[in-house]
Amino acid sequence: MDELKLVERLRSEVPLDIDVTGAENRWRRGRGGPVRRRRPLLPSAVAAAACAGVVATFLVAHQEPGRAANVAAVLDRAADRAAGDPSPRAGQIVYQETVTRRRVGGLGRWYEVRTRTWLPAGGAGSGLIIEKNSIRPRPGEELPPDGETLVGPCPASPPIERPYLGALPTDTGDLLDLLADRGEGDRGDRQWAAATDLVDRPAPPRVRAALYRAIAEIPGVRLRDDGLDAAGRHGVAVTRTQDGVRDELVFDRAGHRFLGTRNVITDKGHPFGPPGTTTQSSALLKTAIVDRAPLHGPDATPSSC
Repeated sequence: MDELKLVERLRSEVPLDIDVTGAENRWRRGRGGPVRRRRPLLPSAVAAAACAGVVATFLVAHQEPGRAANVAAVLDRAADRAAGDPSPRAGQIVYQETVTRRRVGGLGRWYEVRTRTWLPAGGAGSGLIIEKNSIRPRPGEELPPDGETLVGPCPASPPIERPYLGALPTDTGDLLDLLADRGEGDRGDRQWAAATDLVDRPAPPRVRAALYRAIAEIPGVRLRDDGLDAAGRHGVAVTRTQDGVRDELVFDRAGHRFLGTRNVITDKGHPFGPPGTTTQSSALLKTAIVDRAPLHGPDATPSSC
């Protein structure tokens, strides 16, 4: 086994709470090279080969049986799985069915929105979105309205704003730059906010794979053994915490398929509840490639991208 294979094998065994990003950056500064973010795993193959024995001893001593692999390894596997999904042909439609659970007014009632979308793979035509709430609003409550929405066409919109993400770059560095292009907070905050907004949108397999690999390089990303989506499915969670709330991207443990999202309060004194309170969650229930969308009703609302 050569050094590169040894590093690849070791990196999949790094415990969840290890973040060597700072050590990697210090190593790069010492070498006089550029401090460009890489996956928060091990230093380069040369440095790892020099200390392979020490690293191996540390990992074996700290490995806990049954725990998930480190965050970059999970997202690598999710990317590999996504890259193998079927690609829609020009003119075909990508169908998705999702459910989102939110609270009405902080700690108020839960409501659930089921959404079905039909979006043209090329992004040039119009798409159809049908939403339905599980509860009726009470006086003073504001809920998204039920109904049908016609979306697009969208070719003039920036690629990151289009409902179908076919025009996003597949190079990790280019995609990270695009994710940081707008929003608030530091670069990592902007990247995470954009990535979590895109993660459940329809996209070609190569774009979805690139997005998962880009998420692995966002500063502050961690891994939890257990996450829960809006459909009640458990999986491993890729997380990032900001302003007292932990965002979770939940992936199936066996196949590393994306399941959904969850937001959980982590700080005391948060206005929406005590630590451990879920404020919202989502689940991607179905994705399929179809040849046509259903006809919209007479009351469908036109919408730009």
